[in-house]
Amino acid sequence: MADGEDVMRVGRRCFTSNLSWRTSWQDLKDAFRPCGNVVYCNIIKDSQGRSKGWGIVEFETPEEAVNAINTMNGTELGGRTIMVREDREDRDVKQYNAENGIEAPPTRGRGRGGRGGRGGRGGAAASTEGGEDAAPAAESTGTQVVVHGLPWSYTWKELRPIFEDCGTITRADVVYGRDGRSRGYGTIQFSSPEEAQAAIDQFNGTELEGRTMSVKIDQFG
Repeated sequence: MADGEDVMRVGRRCFTSNLSWRTSWQDLKDAFRPCGNVVYCNIIKDSQGRSKGWGIVEFETPEEAVNAINTMNGTELGGRTIMVREDREDRDVKQYNAENGIEAPPTRGRGRGGRGGRGGRGGAAASTEGGEDAAPAAESTGTQVVVHGLPWSYTWKELRPIFEDCGTITRADVVYGRDGRSRGYGTIQFSSPEEAQAAIDQFNGTELEGRTMSVKIDQFG
């Protein structure tokens, strides 16, 4: 294993906390825009639609994320002094460390949001990790959750990072109809029922892009 100083700590995403309850995702994006090209921005909300006081800002490059951390940490936004650091759940960081055999430092969990959508399984195919269709299970293992309410543009590559802080993910799928369009839901397979329940506790009823997400145990997975 490489020395700790070799661990890639900053990807393209920043974790921003101590936000004012009135700060919207647009306010956050506008504040970080001078630091680089913001490709994704979200304020996390609870089941009542109220801000939890933290959010994620993703840039086009890691250099822009570093610039944002150095520039924005400790500054004032919406009347509050915000804290900005690397997002320790950044998928680029995890991929780099995994490919180089580096053990990253442990992280603390947190929640993230989603959006409302449509359900149903008949006649659907799945966009999966590795490009293979997910095999149906004979009965529920209690380790897989169904996530309804995904943005129509989401693939498993966007779905998986949202849930990575809940536990070890063994598979992530987004379901498509015969017309090749997303059906607005997907599945996440964890390594244990406890991790699946943690995902439900953190994400069920939370919001992303103005839509409410439903997360439940998959009775067929």
